[in-house]
Amino acid sequence: MKDISIKKDVRTNHICSLMLTHTCNLNCVYCFEKFKSDRQMSFGTARQILEKEYTDYQSSMAPDKRMNVDFMGGEPLINFDLIKQIYEWTISQHLPFEVIFSVTTNGTLLDNEKRLWFAAHADHFRLVMSVDGSEFCQTTNRGVSVDMLPLEFVRETWPSSYFKQTLTHDTLPYYANGVIALTERGFRVASSLAQGHTWKDGDDEIYRNQLRLLGQYYIEHQEILPQTPFDNLYGQLLDENLSRPPRKICGSGTSIHFYDVDGTLYPCHLFLPMVHGKKSVLDDIRRIDFNDDKKFVDGKCLTCPLLRVCNTCYGFNYINRGDVAMRDLGMCHLYLAEAQEVSAFQIRYITSLQRNATDYELLLLQSAMRCYEMVRDISL
Repeated sequence: MKDISIKKDVRTNHICSLMLTHTCNLNCVYCFEKFKSDRQMSFGTARQILEKEYTDYQSSMAPDKRMNVDFMGGEPLINFDLIKQIYEWTISQHLPFEVIFSVTTNGTLLDNEKRLWFAAHADHFRLVMSVDGSEFCQTTNRGVSVDMLPLEFVRETWPSSYFKQTLTHDTLPYYANGVIALTERGFRVASSLAQGHTWKDGDDEIYRNQLRLLGQYYIEHQEILPQTPFDNLYGQLLDENLSRPPRKICGSGTSIHFYDVDGTLYPCHLFLPMVHGKKSVLDDIRRIDFNDDKKFVDGKCLTCPLLRVCNTCYGFNYINRGDVAMRDLGMCHLYLAEAQEVSAFQIRYITSLQRNATDYELLLLQSAMRCYEMVRDISL
């Protein structure tokens, strides 16, 4: 029987991301990279970075973990030759731990040559392709037709892969139908709200209604695995001491190492000068202790019941407000709608399963019940 239980891959515990190029062939409406150029990473720079990363990881690795080398851009497939060089060199090192390579791509440059190469090396790679739902959403956000994307190739090569959908004000009303249409074609779609985007009054109610529509679809089609945000684990709500500051919600500056084309190390891609254009960024970063959770919470948010379910982005906080702790208060209504609707869905979904729930699903249910109890009566 096909396993359609909700679960998470917990094996990757360190991400080394390489910015292969500052160039992209698209100009998406929500793109945060404002200072693109023709700069590209060289193999010499990549090798120097990875020699150190592999050595450091080997000294600290756990036997059941693996390292992720992530290729980004721009559009990383513009520098496809470098991807091949890095892979072939890494294999020749006979490392004592597993490395998985990932490529975040818009998919438009996956021609026959690249498809054949990735198919031949599929066990070592995963592609995360951006697809924003329906034809209208895709062309509105990204300016390119869904028909231009190799959706079938990605699904056939990586059956467990998913497509990454970014929601904006203009595409929000079409969210559920777009995901359902792709789902019924056999694709998995993980969705998230665009960060650094201008949201408008009433968007939270549109989002709420769309979440309800998509949640009902998952309830009625339990042979289909619910995708993000419907598989969110509100695990921080299960902490014994909720009075202490919440843990960071991502590995920025800790488990994530992000290298620009010249080999300079940053906490994540959003701190790169090509994103914000700030020349003082490295000085700013040195003043931040990325291991201190308290540094990532604004004092005015400490008493907010949404604090531990807020999907804030520290990079965008820095870009737009000059402080990793200062959250986008314009998204509070959206995060409230998501927490209320997703936690209610998870309770309904898991308690209605026609099979025994897995240990992870029981944990999901426990956190959903705590979340729903905390947020159900809140209005902002």
